Amino acid sequence: GLGACSTATNLIDKVTGSDDSVVIKGKREAVLQRAGDTQGLAKEPVVIPTAVTNASWAQPGGVPSNALYNLSLGRSLKKVFAVNAGTGSTSSGRLTAMPIVVGGRVYVLDSEANVRAFSANSGAPAWAVSLVPAGKDGEGAFGGGLASNGSTIFATTAFGEVVALSAGSGSEIWRKKFPAPIKTDPTVANGQVFFVTVANEVHALSASTGAEIWQSQGSGESASAISNTSPAVSGGIVVTPQTNGDVVAFSAGGGQRFWSENLASSRAGASVANLNAIAGRPVISGGMVYAVSNAGRIAALDLKSGSEIWSREFSGNQTPWISGEYVFMISQKRRMVAIERKNGKVKWVIDLPGGGIWAGPVMGGGRLLAVSDKGILASFSPQTGQMIKRREAGDAFYIAPVIAGNTLYLLDNSADLVALR
Repeated sequence: GLGACSTATNLIDKVTGSDDSVVIKGKREAVLQRAGDTQGLAKEPVVIPTAVTNASWAQPGGVPSNALYNLSLGRSLKKVFAVNAGTGSTSSGRLTAMPIVVGGRVYVLDSEANVRAFSANSGAPAWAVSLVPAGKDGEGAFGGGLASNGSTIFATTAFGEVVALSAGSGSEIWRKKFPAPIKTDPTVANGQVFFVTVANEVHALSASTGAEIWQSQGSGESASAISNTSPAVSGGIVVTPQTNGDVVAFSAGGGQRFWSENLASSRAGASVANLNAIAGRPVISGGMVYAVSNAGRIAALDLKSGSEIWSREFSGNQTPWISGEYVFMISQKRRMVAIERKNGKVKWVIDLPGGGIWAGPVMGGGRLLAVSDKGILASFSPQTGQMIKRREAGDAFYIAPVIAGNTLYLLDNSADLVALR
């Protein structure tokens, strides 16, 4: 049960201490045994592709496929600005939406369904709009998220609405209502907006008009982990995360169901619905889908058939990051793991420093970056997992960092937006 989880975590803390040491060789092998890994360590060296400068991070996962590899970012980051971007987490709701960066602006959806736009360069406010429907209260209206095609900002809300706003002015273009709340982020690709409701229904709307193009029947409402996820879209296929641990692929254009795979743990005691959720975003890269369950495993699936190429007993609620021949992930036991993409062999496992809950990783300037609920921003070597640097960067962080235009954007739990470059 949950108590056993926390006891195990406490034991791990006692074993590792809360200092910043890297897990050494002997302990690393013990960690691999604990994780049920019998395949031996990965032999392939960790080679990181050349960093690419991205002007925007227009989707919750950066791009529709959620795969960004290695983004340009300087080595010594200085704070450029810090601005309050709305209502943060309160007793009535968590701040969960990823900020997005597009057209020289940063857009934030707060925990009371307000959207705010800021200059990506200076943090100067551009506009603010409430998405709360007439006669409703924004308190507790948390969840949902933002995505953009450049000219329009698409927002999903806890009121079960999808709202299209002009990126320039914030004026409403269209609004559509659905029966179930939408607690997760949308993805925009090929003129369509894709999202999943709390009832696990998948919808595809026309980005220009909001007209429904297709929808799938859901598996019914199921509690989900308090985190935010979104579909991955690539090659005419949309891969959707579900709260029951399913990853389901559809034809992006017509909604035909191609395949479904369940990543929930087969272990006893892991059947609590809200623990099984696919809480990180699925990632599509090189004809493969990488997905993680909250109480199960990480798996590499064939994009076309859904057949499992490999899986490992590392569970998590963060989105895995693909770079070179490796997938990097933060697991539930406060560890970061490097896994070889083609065969699932583990290269390294480290215990994250200072305890707490970690969000990430993202890769900027060839380093893995992650943030914690203790307000820490830390960077790690993708070759060894060794921590390179750590700094106090704000209040508690539960939302992974975003990189655009050589700038790192962090949104803390008080909805303060911090830019480092």
